[in-house]
Amino acid sequence: MDIQLTHHARFGGCAAKIGPGDLSSILCGIDIPEDANVIVGLKGFEDAGVYRLSDDLAIVQTIDFFTPVVNDPYRFGQIAAANALSDIYAMGARPVTALNIACFSPKKFGNAVLREILRGGIDKVAESGTNLLGGHSVEDEEIKYGLSVTGIVHPERIVRNEGAQPGDLLILTKPLGTGILVTAMKGNMISEETEKHLIAVMATLNRRASEVMLLAGAHAATDVTGFGLAGHLKEMIKENLGAEIYADRLPYFPEAEGLSAEGFLPSGLYKNRDFYASFVEAEISGFFLDLIFDPQSSGGLLIALKEDGMDHFSREASGLSVDYRVIGRFIEEPKGKIKIRRHPC
Repeated sequence: MDIQLTHHARFGGCAAKIGPGDLSSILCGIDIPEDANVIVGLKGFEDAGVYRLSDDLAIVQTIDFFTPVVNDPYRFGQIAAANALSDIYAMGARPVTALNIACFSPKKFGNAVLREILRGGIDKVAESGTNLLGGHSVEDEEIKYGLSVTGIVHPERIVRNEGAQPGDLLILTKPLGTGILVTAMKGNMISEETEKHLIAVMATLNRRASEVMLLAGAHAATDVTGFGLAGHLKEMIKENLGAEIYADRLPYFPEAEGLSAEGFLPSGLYKNRDFYASFVEAEISGFFLDLIFDPQSSGGLLIALKEDGMDHFSREASGLSVDYRVIGRFIEEPKGKIKIRRHPC
């Protein structure tokens, strides 16, 4: 039993994400109600919204769903759930409740497929320690699945996507290249072993990575998803500081390099490159530029950490079996720019 990825489904919804610039234009002129207890709302383009309930408790809310990135409906459910939960983890919060969101055609696919998608999602929700309260479904001939998630956090312990300081190290906790591999998978161009590895990585929760960053005192964090590494890093620096990425330190699926050269590039990669290329100053070309624009499905956390906190981070990461790579650092100048270079050995 499988979903059979379609032309529209193969990019996992990431390619269809509305960018920050698009959203600003769409919302221009619309009055958004204000409330003093809204700590993080629409204006910040953060991973989730935050609302203060009391002096020591705030709720963190997010919603995310997309089209299938793998043929196996159970694995798709796991990946989509992990992806939605990731926004809560990126904010340094703990997820407590979730609601299913499903778009599905029983006539076209049969109820057994939907059951497997939901089973995958429910198993991943259970793994996270979150309570599934229900959900909503809509009949649709294009499958979509995800979650609306609510988490909790102390109002003074929120980790935002901005807050990095010049000199902070830049850490990434999952390999890049999922968009390239998912595109190749549609054409049966990756091995069974590679497919299993890819699915395992995408289905991995960012819970432990979040725990490590909190213990180490991260200044800022976000998760890398549809806007690619460049897009999400741009959200971290805005126009306040710059960043440099060491191309030779980037973690990636080894197969992605050859597949990129063969042209297996998702449409979202081109969209990300069109939108973010003007903010990138690269000393290299080719695959590594493709890699930073590649839209990720259920990617890792991108973390800003002071350099003298790295030993603490490494110890905690080792204890919790969290993979990570230091891929660069934040710099004072040029503000608003991402420099791509090789590591200065």
